[in-house]
Amino acid sequence: MRAAVPVSDTADAHHPALVDSAGCLSYGELADRVAALAAGLPSAQAGRRLVHVPLAPHRDLVLGYLAVLSAGHVALITPPEHQSITTVYQPDLWLHPDGTFETATSNRDSDEPRHLLHPDLALLLSTSGSTGSPKLVRLSHSNVLSNAEAIGAALSITEADRAVTSLPLHYCFGLSVLHAQLRAGATTVLRPGSVTDPGFADDLRRDRVTVVAATPHVVDLLDVQGVLDQLPSLRLLAQAGGALPPARVRELAARGRAAGWGLAVMYGQTEATARMAVLPPELSELYPDAVGWPIARSAFRLDPAGVDEAVGDGPVGELVFTGPGVMLGYAEQPDDLALGRMHTELRTGDLARIDGDGLVRIVGRRSDFVKIMGIRIDLGQVERSLRGWGLRSCVTGRDDQLQVTYRRGGHSPDHVRDEAAQVSGLSRSVISVRAVDDLPLLPNGKVDRRRSADLHVTGTPGQKAETAAAVVAVLEPLVGPGGIDLDRSFVELGGDSFSHVVASVGLTRLLGDLPCDWHHRPVRDLVALADRPPRSRWRRLLVRRVETTVVLRGAAVVTICGSHVGLFRLAGGAHILLAVAGFLFARYVLASPTTAERVRRTARIAAGVVVPAVAVAAVMLFGFGTGHWSNVALVHWLARPQVGNNFWFVEAYLVIMVATVAVLAVPWLRAAYAADAWRTAMVAVAVLLVPRYLVLALYDGPLRGLPGTVAWLFMAGAAMAAADSRRRRLITTAVAAGAAFGFFPGEAARNLTIMVGLTLLALVPALPVPRLLVRPLGALAAASLHIYLVQFQVFTFFGSPTIKFAAAIAAGLGFCAVGNYVLRRRLSPLPAVAVIRRRVAAKPFVREDMTCVDARS
Repeated sequence: MRAAVPVSDTADAHHPALVDSAGCLSYGELADRVAALAAGLPSAQAGRRLVHVPLAPHRDLVLGYLAVLSAGHVALITPPEHQSITTVYQPDLWLHPDGTFETATSNRDSDEPRHLLHPDLALLLSTSGSTGSPKLVRLSHSNVLSNAEAIGAALSITEADRAVTSLPLHYCFGLSVLHAQLRAGATTVLRPGSVTDPGFADDLRRDRVTVVAATPHVVDLLDVQGVLDQLPSLRLLAQAGGALPPARVRELAARGRAAGWGLAVMYGQTEATARMAVLPPELSELYPDAVGWPIARSAFRLDPAGVDEAVGDGPVGELVFTGPGVMLGYAEQPDDLALGRMHTELRTGDLARIDGDGLVRIVGRRSDFVKIMGIRIDLGQVERSLRGWGLRSCVTGRDDQLQVTYRRGGHSPDHVRDEAAQVSGLSRSVISVRAVDDLPLLPNGKVDRRRSADLHVTGTPGQKAETAAAVVAVLEPLVGPGGIDLDRSFVELGGDSFSHVVASVGLTRLLGDLPCDWHHRPVRDLVALADRPPRSRWRRLLVRRVETTVVLRGAAVVTICGSHVGLFRLAGGAHILLAVAGFLFARYVLASPTTAERVRRTARIAAGVVVPAVAVAAVMLFGFGTGHWSNVALVHWLARPQVGNNFWFVEAYLVIMVATVAVLAVPWLRAAYAADAWRTAMVAVAVLLVPRYLVLALYDGPLRGLPGTVAWLFMAGAAMAAADSRRRRLITTAVAAGAAFGFFPGEAARNLTIMVGLTLLALVPALPVPRLLVRPLGALAAASLHIYLVQFQVFTFFGSPTIKFAAAIAAGLGFCAVGNYVLRRRLSPLPAVAVIRRRVAAKPFVREDMTCVDARS
C-alpha cells in the first residue's frame, strides 16, 4: 500500500506550501505538522480507519486531511455543513475544525475498525449530485497521485505558481487544485468565504495569486466584480465544471491574451478523480467549442451505440475515458468499501465528437445524466430516491434546471421541491416541479420523458398554459423572433428600458400588480403570478398598480407638451424623465455582469435614441430650415452651449449614459460598483453635484441643460434603483430632493415638481391607476421620447393650444410605432442593436436561496 499524499518529494523546504490569514506554512513545516498528526492516529497495520473529513480552506483541516492520507487511512470528504452521509458510512474517527481527531463515540471501547477497507482505497467523494444519497465514488492512491501529476503537467504548474481556493475543497475540482499545487511544489492560498466577498480581489493581489480555478458561474461572478482585470500576477484562469459558450471562451481568451493571462478550458468528472481533458490556453481562441485533449497516460474513445445520428460533421458517440484516474467504482453501502477495482473505463454520459488529431468536443448528454450549475446529476438516482418517499415521478433536466414531473397526490409542490433539492444537492431555485394526474406514457407503456420535460417549458395543461401563452404574446414582439424561454427573465431575453414600458403595462393588465424586480424574474415566475388571489375584487376591477417609472414617463410627457403649448404651467417633467432614465439604466444596463454586455446594451439603447432624434433634427434643418447642424450631430451642448436647445434632454441622456459605461469600464470602479452599487452611485452623485452648484452659481440660462449640470439627476435615479433598504432610499431621496431645491431660481413650482417626481421614484414602487387609463398611460410612456422630439414641429401647423397638444401627442404615438418597427425589424441584425440572448449565470438580482450554492459551486 502506497500512501496517497499528493505532496512534492522534491519541493524546497523553505518554499511556501500554504498561505492563509495566519501567514505562510513552508513545505518543511507542512511535512513536520502532517507527520506529527499522522503519528497520533492509530497504526494502519492494526487496521485502516474510515475518517470523516469536513474539508474546507482552513489550515488545520487541510493538514488533518493530509495526515489521514499519510497515515494510510481512508478520508470520507464532505462539506463542513453536510454530514448526513456519516449515518450510512459511520466513521471510526472524526476530524474537527481545529485539526484534532476524535474517536467515534460508539467505537471508543474497541480497537477494531468498523469497516473492511480495500488496500487501494484512499478517498471517498460524493458524486457531484448525490450528497443526499449513499452513493460515493471510491478513489485509489494512484487515482489521486496520477491526476495531480497530470494536471500539473498539463497546466505547466511550477513552484512559482500560487492558486487560490476559489472553489470548495469538498468538490472534486477544488480538491484537484489543492492536489496539483502540492504535487508540483507550488503554493495554495487558503481563502475561506465566497468569491463574491468585497475584498476578494484585494486578497488575491496581496497574495500574488497566479492561478484561479472557476466553474462557468464563478467566471461570471469574478467578471462582474472586475476581478479578472485587477490581478497583475494572474497567469492562468482554469475553467471546468460545465461548458462556457464558445463566444464567451473566445472573449475571455482574447482579454487574457491582452492582459497577459491564459484561459485553460478543461473537462472532468468526480468518477475520473477530477479533470480528464485540457485545452491549452494558446489554443482556446482557435478551438472555443472544444474541451481539449486527454491528460497524460489517458485516452478517450467514442461508443456510438444508442446514439440516433451524428450532429454536424463527423461521428458522434458516448465519450468513454480510460486512464489511471478512473475510479475503483461506486460505493452504495458500507460493504462496498472492501471492493477493489470494478471499472477500467468511465462512460461519461456525454455525447462527443473526436477530431482526427484527438481534439474532443462535447455535443450533448445522454438522458440519464445532466450537469446543472457544475453539479453532475444522476437523474435515475433522484427518481429512485423520490420513489422511496412514495412519490412516482419522471425526472428530467437541462443545463440550468432539474425537472420533476410527478403524480398529483398527497405531496405539495414545495414539499417535492424540498425533497428533490435534498437528493440532488441543488438549490430549490433551479428545480422545477409539475404535478399531473397521470405521467405521460409511450405506446410501450414506459414513461414518456420527452413529453414530461415539455411540461416544464410550455406549462401544465389548462389555464396556466393559456396564461403562459398570453405572457409570451406580450413579450415576444419586444425581444424579437426566436421564441420565449420561460426560464429566462425579460432582461436575459433582450428586454431594455424602451420595451420595459410596453412589457410592464401589458403584464400589469394581464397579471395584476407586478413585483418591482419582475424584469429579473424568470418568465415562468411571472406566469405563476396569475394564481394569486386579488387583494380586493373591487380594487382589481377599478384600478391597477402601475410601476412608478411608467406613470412618471406618461405624466411627464403630458406636462412637457401641455406646458409648451400654454395649456397649463407645470415645468420640470424632462428633469424627472432624466432621473427615470437613470433608474432604468441601472436596472437594465448596469446590472449586466460584463463590460462587453453593458456596451452592447448601451449601444442598443443609444440606437433607439439617436435614430429618431437625428431623423427629426434632419427634417427640421433640411425640410423647414430650422435648427442647426449641431442638432443633427447631437452635439449642440458642445458647439453652442449658450444657445437654447430643444434637444438638450436627448443630448444629455446620450452623453451621460455613454460616460457612465466608460467610467465603469475602469476595473477598480467596476469592482466598487459590483461590491456596493448604491454606495458607488451616491459617491458619483456627490461628485456630480459639484458642477450642479458651481457652474450654475456662475452662469445661468441654457447651461442648466448641459450634461454636466444635469448628470446628478441621472445618477440619482441609478442610486434609487440600487438602494436595497428603506434607509438607503430615504437618504437618496433627501439628497436628490435637496439638490432639486433651488435648481431653477425663482421657479418654486418647477423645483417642487421635480422634487415630488424624485420622491415618488425613490420611495413608491407602483402607483394606483384607474384600470381604463392603464393602456393609454402605457402608450404615452412608451412614446415619451418620440412625443418630446416631434412636438415643436407639430406646434407650427396649428393655432389652438388644445389642437397643438392633441396633434403633438398623436404625431408622437405614430412616430413611435414607425420607429419601433424600423429598429426591431430592419436594424436587428446589426451587432450594436442585436438582441442579447446569452444567459448570464451571475445576476446582481439573485434570489437569496441561490447565493449559498451558486457562489461557490
